[in-house]
Amino acid sequence: MPILLPHSSLTYPSVIEQKLHTYQPRLRRCPLAISIALTLSTLVPVLSQAAPLATDNMPTARLDPIVVTATRSERALSDAPVAMQVISRETLDDNHAHTLKEALALLPNVHLREVHGKTGYEVSMQGFTGDQVLVLIDGLPITASTGSTVNLNQYMNIDIEQIEVVQGAASAQFGSAAMGGVINIITKPIGKVKGHITTELASNGTQNPSGKKLDANKRYVEASVEGALDKDQHLHARLSASYLDNKGLSLDDAAWPRLKDASEQSQISARLSYRPDGTDVSSDDDSRVIKNSQYWLEASQYTEDDVSRFNYYVAPRYLAQQRDEHINKQRFSVGARADIAPHTNDRSKTYRLSAQALHEDYQSESTTKTQQSVTSARDTDITTTLAQAQLDLPELVLSDKHIHIIQVGGQVQQDTLKQTKNQKSELISDDVSRSVGELYVQDDWLIGENWEVLSGVRYQNDEDFGDHIAPKVSVKYNHLDANGRSHILRSSIGGGYRVPNLKERYYVFDHSNLGYKVMGNPNLQPETSTSYQLGYQGQLSDSVNLTVNGFYNDIDDLIQTDEDNATYEGNIAIYKYMNVDSAQTYGGDIGVDWQVDDRAKLQANYAYIHTHNEVSDTELTYQPNHKVMLALDYAISDKLQLIPRLNYESRQLISTSEHAYSPAWWTLDTKLNYDASKNLSLYGAVNNIFDVQRDVTDTSDYRPIDNREWLLGATYHW
Repeated sequence: MPILLPHSSLTYPSVIEQKLHTYQPRLRRCPLAISIALTLSTLVPVLSQAAPLATDNMPTARLDPIVVTATRSERALSDAPVAMQVISRETLDDNHAHTLKEALALLPNVHLREVHGKTGYEVSMQGFTGDQVLVLIDGLPITASTGSTVNLNQYMNIDIEQIEVVQGAASAQFGSAAMGGVINIITKPIGKVKGHITTELASNGTQNPSGKKLDANKRYVEASVEGALDKDQHLHARLSASYLDNKGLSLDDAAWPRLKDASEQSQISARLSYRPDGTDVSSDDDSRVIKNSQYWLEASQYTEDDVSRFNYYVAPRYLAQQRDEHINKQRFSVGARADIAPHTNDRSKTYRLSAQALHEDYQSESTTKTQQSVTSARDTDITTTLAQAQLDLPELVLSDKHIHIIQVGGQVQQDTLKQTKNQKSELISDDVSRSVGELYVQDDWLIGENWEVLSGVRYQNDEDFGDHIAPKVSVKYNHLDANGRSHILRSSIGGGYRVPNLKERYYVFDHSNLGYKVMGNPNLQPETSTSYQLGYQGQLSDSVNLTVNGFYNDIDDLIQTDEDNATYEGNIAIYKYMNVDSAQTYGGDIGVDWQVDDRAKLQANYAYIHTHNEVSDTELTYQPNHKVMLALDYAISDKLQLIPRLNYESRQLISTSEHAYSPAWWTLDTKLNYDASKNLSLYGAVNNIFDVQRDVTDTSDYRPIDNREWLLGATYHW
């Protein structure tokens, strides 16, 4: 399960590679409600007899994760000045989360919804949409797949070490598009020679498009190999690949429409890292000015093919429609990091310099067919090019109780967008690009043993929108009670700022064949917000941890599609992006971790959010007010693990004009993991045991699209 923690990212591939290069033994913990997994009960007696319980060897202590997103430097989670959540590699493996969407679904206060008009999902946090949440890989942004929103399905988790989530505009080190928060994907460090292969099959029963209940409707396979390329371990390399083939869902396999799109995804990546000092960083020569340096290069190739089938009504009949999309994405990144000690006789006078660069090219070719005749062909090319650097200054020690850690940094970025439909531009302007430069300074002020103040300011210069300065400050107080238990209070105030993206300003989203267009608006103004965050994290006993967080966001010039003031060209509805004058979001969440005993752990979370649109005097759409998550992690034996997970979301507003709501829903998933040998692990799962699914005849029903799924998989590692 996720752990609440702080945030940091830019300089990950260094000390983290030293601290996290070995996996800790898998913790087998969590409680009762085995009745939830009755569908797997026939497997439990057989496997548990082959694996006697060995509780004496089971660790119950939880290690404090190292995080890198709040201050762009390595900190223990409990030391981070900003409240965070972390999804560990262990959690990803135990829950078989193969995509970023499946990983974020494990968080109680993150909401997921389908990308409108596309195959995939976007994220929503604290009432902000995916346009206002910054998604990073090792501190470098992921290109938004539609020129606006990142599709969470388009990142495979094979190389992930952990995922760090910071909600709200809490850090000066992250700028435009981070109004709602930051999701930072931390990739695995490369360690000793090792490899693994995982394969998985799943069936959706009667909704398999093949019409055969026992068909493998979803296939997944991943493999990786890594290690040192030289005996001194200066040069390390990793090669990894993953493939996911999902046939989609069909309510009637004899009918043309498909409830869920078919999607075939593949990803391959290669990473090289070079450390001149090798792995023994303690052997540094004090006479050298540059120490502990390391360099890395990574390249990845992602492809996806989606097929969407539906009927479109043209009086007096329905016409069969099919949309095929081929996606191709190349990502190249480089980075370097080093400690610089010009005063060799004074180790406290050490600077740390880190730098990174990225180029990502996202290409999409989409065709729409009516009655198998091509009616439109759309080509899209989106590029992101970025360079950034950060300098960590030596600690400024004013006294035993006052220490300042100052960081300065900046970045330059250019985005371009090209899109044609039937070889004609779909953009309002021929030259669609954006260039921006940003600088920031951040001071981490340590006051005695208990207080910490993190303050910073970020300056942004956009070629179209000019200058903007956003200040942010966070305060942390740590108290140890008479029993030595930690109680941490965190609060922050930050200014958020986001300029309209290229899609919102220039894109003509032409779906005339479906009866509508969405038009860009070059006159849009930047969104601004003030974010207030307050939280508590503490140990109530040796076995119970509690986290409580609250937030309030005041947003001005919020950009949305004006769905209530459409104009018409014939029968075609024309919608346009606009700035909403004002909106507010507020709410909070509470989480309890209870280590029941050596074998059982319970995690319970509740999240609440309220939104208000000042223009329509209603809630914002697609924002459920309540979300509940209950997860059990039960070690039946030292080899057998059972994880049931219960999820609830309340109803959510879908249309302000029609006052339409999507119904509330409950789902129950359960996983069974079995370590068959030192190198082989087997697992099974039943997802959505209650078979809760939307009613396709109700256009306001946005409950889960997936029905009950049966799954089997295996992992072999060496």
